[in-house]
Amino acid sequence: MGLGIVVTDLDGTLLDSKHQLSEANRQSLLELGQRGIVRVVATGRSLFSALRVVASDWPIDFLVHASGAGVSHWPSRELVKVEYMPAPLAIELARRLEARELDFMLHRAVPENHCCYWQRSARPNPDFDRRVQLYADYMQPLPRPIQISEPMCQAIVIDPAPSPGSYPELVRELVDFSVIRTTSPLDGTATWIEVFPRGVRKSAAARWLRQTRAQASSQSLAVGNDYNDVDLLDWADLACVVGNAPAELCARYRNVASNEASGFSEAVRWALAECDAS
Repeated sequence: MGLGIVVTDLDGTLLDSKHQLSEANRQSLLELGQRGIVRVVATGRSLFSALRVVASDWPIDFLVHASGAGVSHWPSRELVKVEYMPAPLAIELARRLEARELDFMLHRAVPENHCCYWQRSARPNPDFDRRVQLYADYMQPLPRPIQISEPMCQAIVIDPAPSPGSYPELVRELVDFSVIRTTSPLDGTATWIEVFPRGVRKSAAARWLRQTRAQASSQSLAVGNDYNDVDLLDWADLACVVGNAPAELCARYRNVASNEASGFSEAVRWALAECDAS
């Protein structure tokens, strides 16, 4: 079975620390396209945010954004898949997060999910404040009483000092949602917990693309660098993490060079050799 689809995370994986696509990684994407292999970038960023770093001339086929809540064809940007939660469910989620005194943002449905409401406690939370400042033109306080009439994409909980059990507890409480842990892309330290409608994950979007766009019975490669890539890495037939991933993930998956040294390109070379030899 040959390689049929390659799915890579964006920040900290495909891109270097300056949010640049290296020439080696670009050439690997071009080679994949020449071989007829479906090329997918999967990011937690909204489409609005992803467009700040993903150029229209990138040699990719699909952009999975908001961790799978949206899938866009590239370079047309045509939305081919959207997931959302209806307003009543979003209101219920906001009330449950508020009851736990969590600082969170509630985002509108794709493609307007860069716009959101925010709810903040009195405790210090510099990463939360930084995000509010960054997207000040697209944010507003959660209305009181909570009144939401449109569908929503997700909630993002920003926890400046999470206890060891806080994430598992939230997963158990929100069993009717998809709850994903990641590291803040702003300060690289704070924990973000993203809450989506049940079933929304990078791996679900990748599985759908494999079923609908890749050759039947072909193999898949996933490349990542953080905890929000775990479901994608576990889904793929072949999985790699770049060298800058947390030690816990480096111990669990095949390691390649860091994002600063074009680790994605190394992962592609390895996967092609594995599939060509099988």
